[in-house]
Amino acid sequence: MIRENKEFIKEIGERLLSGAPIRLGVNKKNELERLIYEICRRDDKTPAEVLEQAGTVLLAKEGKSDFFHRFKKRLLRLRYPSLGPDDDPHLVPLKIDKAREEYGAWDLEMAPRVIFVEKDVLGLDWTKKFLLNFPRAEIKEIRTFREGVKSSPASDPVEQYDQRRDKIFLIRNKDAFIKICPCTKGYRRCGYWILNAGFGCPMDCSYCFLQSYSNAPGLVLPANIEDYFPHLERFDKGLGKRTRIGTGEFTDSLALDRYTGYSSALIPFFRKRKNLVLELKTKVARLDNVLREEPHDNIVISWSVNTPEAASRYEKGGASMEERLGAAVEAAKRGYKVGFHFDPVIFSPGWEERYKAVVRDIFSRDELRKNTVWISLGTLRYTPGLKQVAEQRFSDNLMYYNGEFFVDTDGKLRYPRELRIDIYDKMIKWIRELDVACWIYLCMEPGDVWRSLPLIGADFF
Repeated sequence: MIRENKEFIKEIGERLLSGAPIRLGVNKKNELERLIYEICRRDDKTPAEVLEQAGTVLLAKEGKSDFFHRFKKRLLRLRYPSLGPDDDPHLVPLKIDKAREEYGAWDLEMAPRVIFVEKDVLGLDWTKKFLLNFPRAEIKEIRTFREGVKSSPASDPVEQYDQRRDKIFLIRNKDAFIKICPCTKGYRRCGYWILNAGFGCPMDCSYCFLQSYSNAPGLVLPANIEDYFPHLERFDKGLGKRTRIGTGEFTDSLALDRYTGYSSALIPFFRKRKNLVLELKTKVARLDNVLREEPHDNIVISWSVNTPEAASRYEKGGASMEERLGAAVEAAKRGYKVGFHFDPVIFSPGWEERYKAVVRDIFSRDELRKNTVWISLGTLRYTPGLKQVAEQRFSDNLMYYNGEFFVDTDGKLRYPRELRIDIYDKMIKWIRELDVACWIYLCMEPGDVWRSLPLIGADFF
């Protein structure tokens, strides 16, 4: 299908070459190809149909003068009906390689070819136990993570990311154990903190920022999780109120837990903390270690949720929605508090009924209705570079073409403000019809968006 997309782009280019009355430079050609391609994909039309819809022949007959700008204006109107004078859709070139194939989705099993181990952690009991899981892997001792990266053959960034599950780096984390969740200036913070317990995720979500953010040639795991505890203890004592902290910013909190056993160390530690609330956020349904531990009110197991269709199409390697909610029920039965993250909400025609059905599915289960402590809402947003990488890695990218995206103040592309508010308003209403207690908050939104919505309360419990 990636090859078919490339052939599709080739056809667009050929039709532009034959239909335009002027010679198009590279940049102009790139912009027109991008617009035509996205309209074709969104509306399921052929390039010929879109060119006819845009009136290419008539525009060409009107003459060469200013043809490009007149043609681009028509295409922009088709692709972005609400485009205003200050809106920037940021038209990036298409970089789809017809020789590239989609890399196989994660099948829940890890089988790394090479495991790089820093000499400093080679003798740790955790390291020895971890390595027993992979008797066929080649073990390479390195002095530092940087040395391991240099010894890893260079490849193009997309190929490197595709092959990240082939290599694991076991390191000693020495700093940056805890950091505030990054948030753009002018955007309202939700008070979240990050516990850096690994970098990289084995799943393949089409919208994941790690695709264009990560420069590590493999998955990175700290072997010294116990070294975090004194820092966390001091941090906890310095807090004056309940504060959330989680491991799911740069990795999935539980995807590799069967190998790392991190939850078996973290949950007992956090049970004794006064202010810190640990969130383990995931898209998997396997909770073996978690269910063996004793729950506590300041341990929350949460799931990223989406419509079943979106989960299947855009979250490859993740559990199905039915499996995720089933696992959430098991965690709640065990005594854990649970949370859910509708992030990203992906707009497409008929989105309302699909997301409303997920909300109803969650709260139709007694265990989840009684034990859900928070729900976050965030809509699809991305950097221009991320969109290009996703197009190279996945053949089905309709989420980037359904709806309109414009550059926001942080440089990311987002749906128009009015659409985002409409999405949040409706979802809050659906949740409040079924649950009046759980805390609802927004992810990566400015204060004025928060204030325009019926979000009450400033804390979670």
